[in-house]
Formats: sequence, C-alpha cells, structure tokens
Amino acid sequence: MRTPLLLLVALLAISACSAHRTAGPAAAPSEYKGFHRIEVLEPVAGLSIYHYRNDASGLELLVSPKPGTGTVAIVTAYEVGARFELNGRTGLAHLFEHMMFRGTEHFPKPFETLSDWGGRFNAYTTPDLTVYHELVPKERFNDALDFESERMRKLRLTPEVFDTERGAVVSERKMRTEDSPSGRLFWELYQFAYDRHPYKTAPIGWQKDLDATKFQDALDFYNRFYAPNRAVVSLVGDLTVSEALEQMDRYYGSMTRSSFEEPAIAVEPARQGIRRKVVPMKTESVILADAIFGATYNDPNAATDSLIASLLADDKLGYLSDQLVERGLARGVGSDAGANIDPGLSIVLVTGNPGVPVARLEQAYDSARKKFPSWLTAERLDNFKLYYLAEQWESMRDPMHLAEGMAAAHAATGNAAWDFQFLARVQKVTLEEIRERLKYWDTSARTRVILTPAARNAPLERSK
Repeated sequence: MRTPLLLLVALLAISACSAHRTAGPAAAPSEYKGFHRIEVLEPVAGLSIYHYRNDASGLELLVSPKPGTGTVAIVTAYEVGARFELNGRTGLAHLFEHMMFRGTEHFPKPFETLSDWGGRFNAYTTPDLTVYHELVPKERFNDALDFESERMRKLRLTPEVFDTERGAVVSERKMRTEDSPSGRLFWELYQFAYDRHPYKTAPIGWQKDLDATKFQDALDFYNRFYAPNRAVVSLVGDLTVSEALEQMDRYYGSMTRSSFEEPAIAVEPARQGIRRKVVPMKTESVILADAIFGATYNDPNAATDSLIASLLADDKLGYLSDQLVERGLARGVGSDAGANIDPGLSIVLVTGNPGVPVARLEQAYDSARKKFPSWLTAERLDNFKLYYLAEQWESMRDPMHLAEGMAAAHAATGNAAWDFQFLARVQKVTLEEIRERLKYWDTSARTRVILTPAARNAPLERSK
C-alpha cells in the first residue's frame, strides 16, 4: 500500500514539532479586552490553534486562521450530554438540541436564515457533549456569531415551543430507536451493559421521562447548562485572530458566568464474564453487537482500542469482513471504539445475511475472533495504519471537521490538540501492544446483544 504524500508530510510534522508554544506571532495579541491568551498550540507544522479565555464569563475560545478559504466554520461545544441528566428526566440534552433551532429575538427562523446564508449547519448530542456547527461564507461570519451568541443566553423559550419540540423528539424516538433495528440494538446494548452509570441511557431518553418533563424542567436545564462557562467556541477559516477577538468581544463580551453544581456521576461497579441477550424484532437479518468497556480520553489504550476495532471490523479491510462477509455469512461489519469522559463501550457489529441463523453467525464470529491474533502480523498492522491515518488526516482538511474536533476535544479534555496527539499515538502502536490489549478484549467484562427476526418487536423495558 502506498503512503499518501499528505500523510507523510503530516506524520513527519507531528514528530518534528512540539504540541505547545508559549508565545504567538504579533497578529495574535496576548489580550483583547476581557479575553486573554492561554496558549498557542501547533499540533502539526503550519497549523496554529490560538486558545483564549474570557475571565468574566469563563468562555473558552479557539481560533485557527486559514486565509483565503472564503469561509469560516463556527462550532460551539457545550459541556452537557446524557451523562449529566437526572433519573426520571432523561432526554433533556437531546431535546435542547432541537429547541436551540427554535429562534431568538433577532433570528426567529434559524433554519431559513442559515439556509439563506448558503452554508452547512447541524448539531448533535453525545453522552458527554452537545455540539452546534455551521460553515458560512466569510461575509456572514459576524451574522452567524451574532446568532450563536443569542441562542446561548437569549433563546426564545415558551411552553408552546417546548411542547412542539417534545412531540418531535417523541416521534424521532419511535422512528430511530423503537422501530429502527440499528437504533434498537444500540439502545438495548447500553441498557444491558451498564448498571448505574448514566451512559446506560442513550441521549434520546425514555418515553416516560419525556412525557413527565415540564416546561420549568427545560427552562432550568437551559439556564444551568447553556452558559458561557460551560462552552467552547471554535473558529476555523478565513479570518485573523484579531478579527475573531474583536467580534467575540462584540457578541459575547458582556456575558457572565452561571453558577451550578456538577451532578454526581454514579460509578459503574466492576463485573466479570459475559452478558448475552437476544431481542426479537422486525428485521430481515440477525444483527450481533459485541462490546467491552473501552478507554477514556486519558487512557493511553484509546489509540490501541480504536485500531483493534478497525482491524477487526473495517468494512473494507477488516478481518471480519474477509471471514464473514466474503464467505456469505454476513452482509456487513462495523465498529465503534471512540473515547469518552468515562469508560464507554468499544463495539464490534455484525449484520448477518438474510436466512443465516443466530447460532451459525455467532459461532462463525467467535471462531474468527479466536483466529484474529494469529492472522495479524507486523506488516498487516503497518499497512492498515497507513490506511487508517490517511482517512483521518484527509478529514482534518475540512475546516468544519477541524473546528468540531478542536471544540469537542477541548470541552471534554481541556486539550484542543487531543485529536492530533491521538493520531500520533496511533502511528506508534506496536504489534506487541495490540496483542497485549487483545487479552483485555477477550477476557474483560463483555456485553453481547443480538437482534433476531420476529413478527413484532419486544417492548422496551427500563432496566433496574
């Protein structure tokens, strides 16, 4: 496999430069009114990330200029996700992802406005964070920043808006969780894997909790979590650091901190062995999800776990693709082994071909997993790392993806360069490290959920 030129340049740059610098160029002032510079990161040669903080509000700002692109990516990551929800009030973080598009005083119709500006925009909720992003033409940068600042503190919230968006979430939940094989599988997997930790319940929440949530609950949630001291704003594109600071002060400079208490996060008790559950559902094929408790952001095994998951179940070059898909037992494989603030799940997914029974697919999967260590060689690992890293670096060329990665990483870890350091670690993972970590994958607490074709879906039940 050839090494792409872009990848070679990027990898050499990682090893050649330090991750932190103590001073920036003259174009990046050390202070601007309420904002002062914390550090200048240079995770790869030619890419600078300027980190500022507003002392009065606690707002974190990341700026990475890309002159001449003609666009600016604006990303706001809030430190709120399903992890911070209370029992009996799940689903609020995701509900607010919807409500944040309901308008402000000066932007009453955000969807129409953002579409008219001609950019890309969206939002998503994870167990740890809620992230809003848009890519706009340079001439709309000020307008977009004005909009983002208004919905941080001046969102139009009414009981009518709340009821409308709660209804939309209820419909989405039925379509994407109760009636969707993939949605149902992941819901059941997390419910079955966890006993106490809030990762147990996906961001969509429980239907009963959504029904019981009142408008005041939503208002309290907004005032508590949608505050500048729980937010990271990331700007990447055709602007200077001075321009970014001037406009950030204009739209965010008068904000103040909101007081709150961090919720107590339940610690998941240790366990051993495997949990296995079969769920009947309207699906044409057996779908198997096999999971372990994965690495946190601070765990050096995060890179190793991500490589193992991809080596096993990448849809093009993964070992299981050859063992199961090419042999007609499965029509697809996949994996998810991203890091979380607390231990999440590293998952391998197998979708069987229609007509392949549970026993045959499960036996073939287990047999392939046992043979995987002997199949993996140093040469195969090195070739796969080039493929893996090339895809990751290619995505970093997109200003939106770069801004998202910076904001999300900083909100979760306090380190905007985490993604780059992660890829540098991937480059260095050895075959010996893979083999040692596989022992954990094979012997640690595991959770397996299998969907099987049935005439009707089994009902969702709240785990105790």
